[in-house]
Amino acid sequence: MKKFFQENGQFVILLLIWVISGMYFLEAVYVLIPAGIALLKYKERYSEMIIGFFLILFLSDNRHDAFEFAAKIKDIYLVILSVFVLLDAKTFKERSKLFYPFVAFFILAFALTFKSPEPMLSFQKCLSFAMIVTFIPNYFLRQLNEDGENFLRNLIWVCTIMWILGFIMSIVLNDWVYLQGRYNGLLGNPNGVGLLATLFFILVIVAQYHYPKIFTRSELILVFGAMLLSVILASSRNAIFSILIFMFFARSYKISYWVGFLIVIVVAVLYQVINENLATIITSLGLGSYLRVEHLDDGSGRLIAWTYGWKEIQNNFLFGRGFAYEEMYFEANKSWLNDLGHQGGVHNTYLAIWMNTGIVGLILYLIGFFRTFFKAARLNYLAIPTMFAIMFSITFEAWFQASLNPFTIIALLIITLLQYEKPTTTEEESTLPLL
Repeated sequence: MKKFFQENGQFVILLLIWVISGMYFLEAVYVLIPAGIALLKYKERYSEMIIGFFLILFLSDNRHDAFEFAAKIKDIYLVILSVFVLLDAKTFKERSKLFYPFVAFFILAFALTFKSPEPMLSFQKCLSFAMIVTFIPNYFLRQLNEDGENFLRNLIWVCTIMWILGFIMSIVLNDWVYLQGRYNGLLGNPNGVGLLATLFFILVIVAQYHYPKIFTRSELILVFGAMLLSVILASSRNAIFSILIFMFFARSYKISYWVGFLIVIVVAVLYQVINENLATIITSLGLGSYLRVEHLDDGSGRLIAWTYGWKEIQNNFLFGRGFAYEEMYFEANKSWLNDLGHQGGVHNTYLAIWMNTGIVGLILYLIGFFRTFFKAARLNYLAIPTMFAIMFSITFEAWFQASLNPFTIIALLIITLLQYEKPTTTEEESTLPLL
């Protein structure tokens, strides 16, 4: 970490200027941040441009007014990055094809914005998601070709620093980093800690696959330690199970794709038995209180949201009412749902897409989703384990149909990295930590 600060001192100062000015001089960020992005572009510091974008998305998830600036500037940041890709074909010679499998889904999604109660908001949400899938992976691909190891290392260090700052804040300003008794660090809620930790866990493993010497053993202990301690403090069941799923299938698919496939079949057969006895299993391990086993049956209120969302889906089964409709619908019925014990949205990416684009849109989305990971599986055995982990994660949170959050951008980086054709040897693969 010391080396990170030594090599990126000016960039760290720039980020501090952004954050401090945003916290105390909100209007200033509309000048300082675009000017900073332009300066980084002029100096061809594309890694820093993306890392800065991730930091803004990270802070925008925070619920405190001090970081309101991040929520206000993040859409402008995305537009600026997208415009650079459109206008600078020389810099982005190799174009990402990540959005190709989702073209049909986006066409339908844009068409359905006219059915929305708020067409302009729906169009903006759809455009934002399309932009991040279409343009941002071009930065990833360029930097992987130019200086992939340094790019990934610096991004991982920035997130590790944010984990550590969260721990420090828990001592200095306890109320800032706890929500209803659960740790949320510098993110908006404990579930956000779990989501980001899951994706960063996978990112570090996949980065190690391509660059075995990206971190020393002591650095890996710090990176994984800060990440996993955050998950433990947040008591995120989603993160714990998602990480375990990834590790289990990563080990299986490393042995053989056939072994991995057979284990998938066995798990599918045993799923119902495990599901029915999960509470008993957890309690017998002495983890009942920590994993809030009393809320397993209703998914901490999610069953209420899913039931409510499913009823609305019947009214627009084939075609939904445009992007962000599920947000509008749950917001309009917030008081009634709060009385039933649920807070937030639908908490399920599949149901959110179904409400927004109908069953036709969900099918098109899943076709793109599976095609993306199956393509990566031809190059990297970690692709299918990553797919399973993300599929589990998005069953309980509706993050992978939204753009301006710190989760989707990391998922897109992981997918880009999984599809990246960098030769690796058996010796290199054997150095993967934990696997």
